[in-house]
Amino acid sequence: MTRALLYNAPITHPRDVAWFLASYARDAKHRVESTPLHEMDVLRAALEQALGIHFNNADSQHFFRSTLVQTLFYGVFSAFVLWHREKLPIVKTERFDWRIAAFSLQVPIISALFHEVANPLRLQPLGLDTLLNWTAAALNRIDRAQFFAQFEQGDAVQYFYEPFLEAFDPELRKELGVWYTPKEVVRYQVERIDRVLRSELGIARGLADPAVYVLDPCCGTGAYLVEVLSKIEATLREQGEDALSADDLKHAAMQRVLGFEILPAPFVVAHLQIGMLLQRSGVSLSPEERTGIYLTNALTGWEPPTEEVKKTLRQLELQFPDFRKERDAAI
Repeated sequence: MTRALLYNAPITHPRDVAWFLASYARDAKHRVESTPLHEMDVLRAALEQALGIHFNNADSQHFFRSTLVQTLFYGVFSAFVLWHREKLPIVKTERFDWRIAAFSLQVPIISALFHEVANPLRLQPLGLDTLLNWTAAALNRIDRAQFFAQFEQGDAVQYFYEPFLEAFDPELRKELGVWYTPKEVVRYQVERIDRVLRSELGIARGLADPAVYVLDPCCGTGAYLVEVLSKIEATLREQGEDALSADDLKHAAMQRVLGFEILPAPFVVAHLQIGMLLQRSGVSLSPEERTGIYLTNALTGWEPPTEEVKKTLRQLELQFPDFRKERDAAI
């Protein structure tokens, strides 16, 4: 009813965009749940190896299907953000087409996963292409000037994913403990660590020192990683290193400030957040470069692969090479 009444209404607030995304994604999840898992055996095996987990019971199969749908809809949203940047200044007559997403996503494993999930042979029998058309229509109703003025400030994006998951899959949200940490708490903790590094460990530059590495094993949408990089940038500027700060910040984002995340949707948001921070700081990444955030499972131990698993990995690598690369990079 809400979707019908607001069908032509402009959208300005990130929370409203998250609600529309979640609403269409929830419909998609219901349709995917009717699909037998054996029809997605190859994709399931690839994701199992990438994340180091097995989808062999009801809960894990629910997680698998939810992961596919999140990837599909957040892949579209990520492509929309990238499309907006390329289309500046804003021309209201320009329209976003979700079908370009597979070609514009910059994180290889998300691009590969999206490309497989968005295969027309999978979408059309389930009617997911219709839902994606409706999603694109909602994104095209966004007042981009107002929306991105809030989104790119860094405040809105940090709680963008939580309302999405709350509306899309509250059971999964509770199970995985997805809760928003207030920015003031994040900032205090990062400042406290920086001060301890300086005062108690004798590291004069704190988090900005090249010898300091930061790892967030469950980084979510990247709130802590973004705050750490912001602190590093501030320290470099305070010390008058403007000429070198861009290169140092880029190196930190790629090599020293690292995050692991098991869910594709917050993983995408984390990459978006850090990408926007680097862009505001005058740092650019080439298509071959990426920040140090990896789609992987940091919650359970890794086991050496058996010969049978190695054979499966070799077969999967031919079809999904980016899945293996992501796993190896995370290790």
